[in-house]
Amino acid sequence: MKYVNPVIFLEAVHGGPVDTGDAAALSLLRKKMLAELELSDDKQFKTGDWVFDKHQLLQFFDQLAAGKELFFHAQIAADPVLLHFLDKGEITGRFANNPVYEDLAFRKFISPYYEPLFTDAVIDSLKKNQLQPTTDLFANPWLLDGAHTTTSYKRIFRYVGMLEEHLKIIIEKLRNGAFMPWKELSGFANITLVQQLNILPKAFHEWRSDYGISLINLGLAIYRKDYRNGMAAVELVSKLDTTIHVQEEKERWKARVKEYKKKMKLAQRIGYWLGPLRPKGISEEGTGTLILIVSAVLLSRLFFSLIETKPRPEIVTTFGYFEHTRTNEPVKYLLYHLQTDSIYPLNKKDTSKTPVTGEDVYGPDFMAALNRPFRKTNDTAILKMAEHGQQESHPSPKGNPVHRQSLHLYNRLIVPAIAMIQTPDTFYSCYISPGDSAFVPLQLAVNRLYMYVGLHWDGTKEAQYAMDDVKGYRVRGFFLMPYKNSNQFLKESNLIFKLDPRYWATSDRNIPIEIGLSVNGHLYFNLLENNAAGIEMEIGD
Repeated sequence: MKYVNPVIFLEAVHGGPVDTGDAAALSLLRKKMLAELELSDDKQFKTGDWVFDKHQLLQFFDQLAAGKELFFHAQIAADPVLLHFLDKGEITGRFANNPVYEDLAFRKFISPYYEPLFTDAVIDSLKKNQLQPTTDLFANPWLLDGAHTTTSYKRIFRYVGMLEEHLKIIIEKLRNGAFMPWKELSGFANITLVQQLNILPKAFHEWRSDYGISLINLGLAIYRKDYRNGMAAVELVSKLDTTIHVQEEKERWKARVKEYKKKMKLAQRIGYWLGPLRPKGISEEGTGTLILIVSAVLLSRLFFSLIETKPRPEIVTTFGYFEHTRTNEPVKYLLYHLQTDSIYPLNKKDTSKTPVTGEDVYGPDFMAALNRPFRKTNDTAILKMAEHGQQESHPSPKGNPVHRQSLHLYNRLIVPAIAMIQTPDTFYSCYISPGDSAFVPLQLAVNRLYMYVGLHWDGTKEAQYAMDDVKGYRVRGFFLMPYKNSNQFLKESNLIFKLDPRYWATSDRNIPIEIGLSVNGHLYFNLLENNAAGIEMEIGD
């Protein structure tokens, strides 16, 4: 209901102050206004923003004569802050100290005008996080009767209830792994909002306590990624006017969060140390991880710039080490089918188990086809692999004599890889799971390393054709899809190792090599040390 103050209206018509207690003066004004109305073309009286027809004008003067209304209007007109609020809905300060504001009749009179404006202003101040309007609105005399107080509280409860529900939805998302920058969360957890909520009357005390629990839950949902703001959300409850139980819960969980700080991950600790320097929109853990990655890249560049002048194993073009050996043609047959047979569809269901790191998937069948059964071979490398077991990954230290004279192959890819070692007399393989590593022994002779990489292993799939020269040998076990440039890598990127028997007779060392993926999506080998002793390494043809 829009409030119109008749005293202001009468003074505007009269052109100066009006004595509202002078009945004769009011009667004279009434006659003047009615005369002007009759003389107007549209039979309306207009002045300023006010417009009255004859019926409205007569009703206006009748209401002035009833009860105390004219007196109440005069009191409002004498209070510029209250008058401005009733006219514009803007609170600019404190009302006058007028005893009439305590009069129940005055409250009943003003409530219909005051309640909508008051409630809207309270909700607006909460939305905009403005403390001063909230403070002024509740510090001023209470100008609502019982019915309108209930109406106002219901509307404010509806707003703050929606605020809490929104916060609970966000907390659930955070618990499910979502990340939100603190800028988006601070609207629910800041000291200004807490001070505003504390200003709300006692009727809101129970709801305030519920909101305190939600603030605790917010802190618990984020502290493992954003410790500083998570702890701040929990500690904010100390400033909120709640029940004793909520404060006890706050202390209990605060101790739990503090305990976590002692065992915080390095990445998050770095982000926490940065404090206000941390980039906005990134969690402490994310910031720390980013710094660690950048530091690792810079250090690796520095490291390689320092060592690039040191001697590395000599890499030369290959000679025909395997041309007249018994493994030459079978290996060519094997490589041909590994590169081409993945294009043929599988006609039966794969019932094989996925190999484990260290498993020899090709060696036994290959050696059996050469009439040199795997279990009876005299090859020292094969006997060593059988004795020490290649059925699992070996995270042993570099100097462990069990793994001397071996390649330590690290699979840095997200797909499995199969290392294959060819010597003039033997052949064996080693399956390496994604992200795993394995030791593959070498002979004191010429060793050639091939790497077969792909997707969707099928252990039952066989080559379309058996080998002519070695009766009965048919390749079994394929990746059904290549990975990146894996076919080209298998064909062109094999390495040949020649070992010095005198050196390896006493050395306990192994040779670490990683298989990785470059930034342009190509597979590569990388020798992880600079020690060239006892090794001649060549690029195979």
